Amino acid sequence: MNKKLILKCFVLLFMLFSLVGCLGEEPVSPDPVVINAPTGLKIENGNLFFEGNENANSYICMVTFNGEAKTYNVQSGDSIDKFEFGNGVYELQVKAVAADGTESGWSVAIQYNNTKVDDGGNTEDTKLSAPTNVEISNNKLYWQSVSGADEYIVIFVKADGTVSDMKLNSGVLLTKLGLASGDYQIYVVANLSTDATKASDRSVAVSYTVEVKRISVPTGLAIEDDYLFFDAMGVTNNYVVKFVSGDTVIEREVSAGGADIGELVIPEGEYQVSIKAKGDGIEYADSEYSESIAYTKVEKFMVLAEKDLINAGYVKWMGRTNYNETTKANEVYHSASGFEVFFKGTKVIATITATKYNNADMRPCIVIVVDDDFDHIKTIFLDKETQEVELVADNDDINEHKVDLYKRCESLNSHIAIKEIKTDGVFIKKIVNKELKLEFIAASSSTGYGNLGNSSSGKQTTSNTDALKAFAFLTAQALDADVNIFSASGWGCYASKWTDPVTLNVPDAYDYVDFKSTIPWIYEKYVPDVVVVNLGTNDYSYIKGFSGAEYDAQMTAFQQKYISFLRHLHEIYPNAQIIVLYGLMNESDIYDVTEGIVEIAKADIPDLAVIKINGDALGYNSHPSVASHIIIARKLTAFIQGLLENK
Repeated sequence: MNKKLILKCFVLLFMLFSLVGCLGEEPVSPDPVVINAPTGLKIENGNLFFEGNENANSYICMVTFNGEAKTYNVQSGDSIDKFEFGNGVYELQVKAVAADGTESGWSVAIQYNNTKVDDGGNTEDTKLSAPTNVEISNNKLYWQSVSGADEYIVIFVKADGTVSDMKLNSGVLLTKLGLASGDYQIYVVANLSTDATKASDRSVAVSYTVEVKRISVPTGLAIEDDYLFFDAMGVTNNYVVKFVSGDTVIEREVSAGGADIGELVIPEGEYQVSIKAKGDGIEYADSEYSESIAYTKVEKFMVLAEKDLINAGYVKWMGRTNYNETTKANEVYHSASGFEVFFKGTKVIATITATKYNNADMRPCIVIVVDDDFDHIKTIFLDKETQEVELVADNDDINEHKVDLYKRCESLNSHIAIKEIKTDGVFIKKIVNKELKLEFIAASSSTGYGNLGNSSSGKQTTSNTDALKAFAFLTAQALDADVNIFSASGWGCYASKWTDPVTLNVPDAYDYVDFKSTIPWIYEKYVPDVVVVNLGTNDYSYIKGFSGAEYDAQMTAFQQKYISFLRHLHEIYPNAQIIVLYGLMNESDIYDVTEGIVEIAKADIPDLAVIKINGDALGYNSHPSVASHIIIARKLTAFIQGLLENK
């Protein structure tokens, strides 16, 4: 074999073994670089100086102003012009960076005041210098006074982002400021009380923590007859009771002296109950919760029934109603009539009777409104003679709430009566009457007759009629007023072909609680500030069937009845603004007659007013649609406001 070839093979084998040996060895890490933060940081004659580190390859300077930081690559001796300082106080720190990227910590921070002053001693941008040397010692806040400032504003920024400020003097004792417990960043601003534009920027922040004393755990927790007792603590009147049932945790705030659990809105069930004292967050923190006790909440109801419905001071009745001694129920007749009650509880239930409940066209329709939220109403058609209706369900808070029940349909359709109202919490003895009271006396339009329907609806029903979307109710809402509606579809002021007999009329019925009723209405129960009368359309439908002398006689009788009724209203309500409204059914043949009636009646009622507003005839049987009712209400509202402003 060739010797040169053998030698080459030997060399190759040697190199192969060497490589295998290298692959089996662990790599050796270099010793880490030790690099310290720069020291001696200062600014002199417009240059930045510091003591570097022998292991440093470069240096970074962080410049902070008003909480915002920028970084720059620097070397000791660099001009501070590179930092592009504006007017104010800046904070500077430097750190060293080794060749391998290892960084030191930041140096001790220094402050640099770049506020420039002109020859007159004023800062170039008119701002005062920010206070310097801000520090806290023995819970007292100090800072260096600023030339030109006559007051200082101290800004407290809590860890949760809450910001507050106070005018204070240097040396103020922080423990006397009533700060809530927590961690704060505190800044000081110099100000000139006569010129806020000279206020300085914020100083550098200092940190401060407020700690408060914790109240001792309340003792003596007990529940008897659904009333909660405990020993009150001297430093607070506020407590939190916790009810725990499985994964359900309910916390309710109570005052010293105990609490009726019925007012705490706790659903039925088995609970472990504990209590803690609630601190003010300034001098005292909340206590821990006490040991728990067992409690079973059984559903109980506060019930308003019989005479309590009208005499106990819990229920506000709306519209003309009558308590029936025989049925022990309060009867509700007219459009937008009903009741209002305030409560705390998870539910409110009413027991209601209804007439014509088995007639799909005439059965009563009610609307439930909670806390005046008309965007989320509950509409119910009553199809039983007597039924429980859940007005409120599944409320889960302890707050006071209000629920209103309105009868959506008119008296001629059907009636309802309220036998009982109950809650699993408590009713609140509170009746709120509006400052302004309106009354509407009319025929069909104010009831919303067919306003949800159209020319092809076939007939008027309680399904296509909504008094809460009619101009009378909408006007009352716009004026934030209480409202009574006394209206009957087809009835006239003097006579109507739609009634049997034709001589049935609104003025004669007005003295009673309802049409065809024999129960007198007591006017003192509701004294309106404004009375709106809208009559005549049905009269003309009757009168136009005559001709010649009989036509004139019937028209004269209508005019006299209308004038007499207006005088009667003025006698009953001498201080009320009476308004005659016409045009809703576009009854143009009696426009002039209506204006003439008003002119004659003004001899006895000097401030009697009149307004014509036309409807769109797009509801059922040429009545105004919902859209038209909105426009009518808007115009009538403005008219009433103008009259009241000039009274």
